[in-house]
Amino acid sequence: MDISAITKPILDAIDLLLKNAFEALDAPTLTDSQRHEIFQAVRSMLPTGDIVPQIAPVRAAWEKFVSISDTVQETRRTIEDQSKQKSEFVTAAESRAESIEASLKTSAEEMSSMLEEKAEKKERVEALSAQLQEATAELLTTEERVKQLESDRSAKQAEAKKLHEDLLEANVKASEELEALKGKTSTLEDEAKSIIISLKDWRSMSN
Repeated sequence: MDISAITKPILDAIDLLLKNAFEALDAPTLTDSQRHEIFQAVRSMLPTGDIVPQIAPVRAAWEKFVSISDTVQETRRTIEDQSKQKSEFVTAAESRAESIEASLKTSAEEMSSMLEEKAEKKERVEALSAQLQEATAELLTTEERVKQLESDRSAKQAEAKKLHEDLLEANVKASEELEALKGKTSTLEDEAKSIIISLKDWRSMSN
């Protein structure tokens, strides 16, 4: 049976089909989704088996072409996913870096403020320390003066006590001496009175 009459229309149809499929086709369009659907449709339309032997090489080549298109699309999706992940990572890293930079700036400002406050407090502590040393020295001087005054007071109290005791002793002695003088005076007065009486008696007798 001569099938050339059937084969030629099929080959012509396939040639037209491939012509339309390859229209405006270049490397960038391999990843176009609409083109990919066309490639899949063309593959489904190509006869299989030995119906049209001349088509076998064409179908094999087309199968390889579609496989390449699939691989390119998968690779492109992988690249896009990786690019997206990279972009997201870069964005996250940049955001984190900005956050860290802001934190460092805040820390630097806080540290600067704390250093300034530390310097002020150190100055105050040094001033207070100097005042404390001066007050301590004055306190020691005052304590020494108090001790000296207490010593002087004790000495003067001892001296006053001794003077008081001496005064009491002198007063007693003076009182004793005064009583003795009074007794002696009384005796002398009595003796004088006796003499006067005797003289009066002598005078009376003489007259």
